[in-house]
Amino acid sequence: MFRTTGVVAMLAAWTAVLACPAPPSRAAESADAAASDSATTDASDGHAGLDEVVVTARRRSENVQDVPIPITALGGDALDQSGTYRLEDLNDRMPSLNVQFANPRQSSIAVRGLGNNPANDGLESSVGVYLDDVYLGRPGMANQDLIDLDQVSLLRGPQGTLFGKNTTAGVLNLSTSAPSFTPGGMIETSGGNYGYYQLRGTVTGPIDDDTLAGRFTYSKTYRDGFVDDVTDGRRLNGVEREGFRGQLLFKPHDALSVRVIADYEEENSPCCVSVLYNVGPNDGASLKAHLAAADATEIYDPNFLSTSINDPQYMRVRQGGGSVQVNLRLEGGYSLTSITAYRSWQFLPTNDADATSVSAIINAGQEVDDEQWSQEIRLASPTGGAIDWVAGLYYFYQYQSNMTFTQYGPDAHALYGLPAFYNNAYSQVREYPETDSYAAFGQGTWHITEQWSLTAGLRDTQEDKSSQIERNPPIGAPGIDLVLPAYGSGDLRISDNDVSWLGSLNFQFDPNLLGYASASRGAKAGGINEAVPAGHLGVSSLYVAPETANDYELGLKSTWLDQRLLFNVNLFWTDVKDYQATQLEQSSPGVFVQTLTNIGGVRTRGVETEFTTKPFDWLSFDLNASYNDAIYTSYANAPCSIESTLAGLVTCNLTGQQVVGAPRWVVNPDLKLSHDLGAGIAGYALAGYSWRSSFFGTPDNSEYAVVKSYGLLNVRVGLRGDLGSRAKWDLSAWADNALDKRYLVGGITAPTFGAYSLFPGNPRFWGATFRVEL
Repeated sequence: MFRTTGVVAMLAAWTAVLACPAPPSRAAESADAAASDSATTDASDGHAGLDEVVVTARRRSENVQDVPIPITALGGDALDQSGTYRLEDLNDRMPSLNVQFANPRQSSIAVRGLGNNPANDGLESSVGVYLDDVYLGRPGMANQDLIDLDQVSLLRGPQGTLFGKNTTAGVLNLSTSAPSFTPGGMIETSGGNYGYYQLRGTVTGPIDDDTLAGRFTYSKTYRDGFVDDVTDGRRLNGVEREGFRGQLLFKPHDALSVRVIADYEEENSPCCVSVLYNVGPNDGASLKAHLAAADATEIYDPNFLSTSINDPQYMRVRQGGGSVQVNLRLEGGYSLTSITAYRSWQFLPTNDADATSVSAIINAGQEVDDEQWSQEIRLASPTGGAIDWVAGLYYFYQYQSNMTFTQYGPDAHALYGLPAFYNNAYSQVREYPETDSYAAFGQGTWHITEQWSLTAGLRDTQEDKSSQIERNPPIGAPGIDLVLPAYGSGDLRISDNDVSWLGSLNFQFDPNLLGYASASRGAKAGGINEAVPAGHLGVSSLYVAPETANDYELGLKSTWLDQRLLFNVNLFWTDVKDYQATQLEQSSPGVFVQTLTNIGGVRTRGVETEFTTKPFDWLSFDLNASYNDAIYTSYANAPCSIESTLAGLVTCNLTGQQVVGAPRWVVNPDLKLSHDLGAGIAGYALAGYSWRSSFFGTPDNSEYAVVKSYGLLNVRVGLRGDLGSRAKWDLSAWADNALDKRYLVGGITAPTFGAYSLFPGNPRFWGATFRVEL
């Protein structure tokens, strides 16, 4: 763990230096000019218009309203003002997004209902996550504090042409703030209930005149748990994270820039426990019988704030990496970009896997040691001509050394009715998945007339995967080796060649109204189940076929009233073939492992809208909403719910039913007020509400695991003012989930003794934040 006091002292010292007046450099002057150009103002009435949002969705900087793709983009200032620092907080701000967090490994990011397949290390998510243009091979890699961000953008629908790498549902693009040649800094501290405190700081400025600039960012977050363990008095589901990011920007002349980024974060959190959500059929008769046989307890708390486990529950994460991005402007207006990156992610869980007050399964989980390397090279044509284009090559390599383990305790026989040799037994499976991925891609736009344009793109991806699965001889009494024998899979290999494409016809009705219609195909390579084959199944059951998505979009983007009102609407229809999903199978008594499967078909269709208005410079209102009808069009090999099992079914058919974790409705209104109080001080208030309709919380679509609809209200009030000519201060009080709504966020869990457990959402969380910017 880092020494916090030393880092704070260093931040304070560097901030003090940067506070000294310094003459602006040429780079600073141009940056200031660009910033001033990014806001529009109506001179007739003095009202400031909506800020222009610049994105790189097509691998070049463009106004988001000029890009014929459904995109939601949030700037760093908006994220800071709303207190957004967790990945799952983005659910409140973006349509069609559903981030579910069970633990740092069991995280899923879904768009339009696609992507709810967490924590299988042989499978990439259907939603590609990028950090500073670097693809993250595991969704859990994005599960870090969102600090010092320049922008977060969500691109909905397949983005296989330019972003590639398994983006059949969309892309979540995280961009951090770059070093600046203008000296600046920020330090922020927050405190609240549940022992919460957070410290964040950033400093940036020139190191060598106009040639070399640096940026350093630090954060530490701590919060006690909110789930009470009635067995021993612990408070679980807390957070403890600490990390930093360092950057250098080398710009020897206007045609060349080199940006170097390095980051590291540690997490040591007393989490992540699920809570009993529903006792199942017959008033939990099966659950009660098993608990009584072992003299065990499991708490049902209608507020979802209690559990009764007795063994350790803890999560550790070590992650970091670095990238080098080189941008070179060539003669004729061409630009060349190279991005070289490395990332590592280590996950070390400790789980009380029986979820009761006795020691039946003391610890079970999967340790992950993940490393990845990537290289991307892009060449972009100049803009302004009849045709502009981007083309490139991409390489990605990933290697993992993982271990799945189960430690039975002395009560395994009593709770599960197992033979006595299970007591205190230990089983361990090691897996070594490896991925090589190569791609060539290109996309161009033909500006047919001043109004009509046609965009087309193509990407060819070759992906080779291999793995070895080894189960060591179990440790325990004689007999355990017969039910959990040693196993070796030998070399497992799979190769896929997949093609993604895009075609889009766009019409600019006038400078403030864009219409578009598009068709695209996204593809995701197959995978290998990282588990010992279940029961009588052979090695062939470990292979999973590729996933393909055909998508159709029809949309309008518009701004009105001198840039004071924005309205976008988008219709979509996506058909997915061989959808890759995660389901649970019982690998050994009481232990469920996540395995991959291909669902025959999924269809998602609906409408997304975004409305923003700023009628006065003291008032703004945002509303994004989506309706998404996501169903299984073919799913004959589905897992069975407890009610289906009691009816005698062994396999179930979920064809025509709602996709797990996919609410039909998401509605997010947001109101912001500000008022000049005089003496250089302004007051402000923000209120955001996020509502989503009910959805299935487990992949068997059990009626006992339906997550009810819920809405969350977040509020913030504050004062801000100036400290001299350059510095600013901000003091705010806030409450997240201000109405203290009790809700669940779902999670991939199986019925245990006929009962379902899900992961609870945060209760009311309040505090205050003080921030100083230079």
